[in-house]
Amino acid sequence: MTPDHETASDEQSEVDRLRAENALLRTEKDLLLKAAIGFAADAGAFQRRSREPETR
Repeated sequence: MTPDHETASDEQSEVDRLRAENALLRTEKDLLLKAAIGFAADAGAFQRRSREPETR
């Protein structure tokens, strides 16, 4: 192999690794977002607000 071919191969390997890592991170982000939405819903963060001010 020539040095240029090795460099291109190394760069392609790095690109492939980064793409796989990016896909994993996107999956993890989506999972965490769904979990956060679930926790917020359980905590009542998404209750409908009336147009009238709350009475205390």
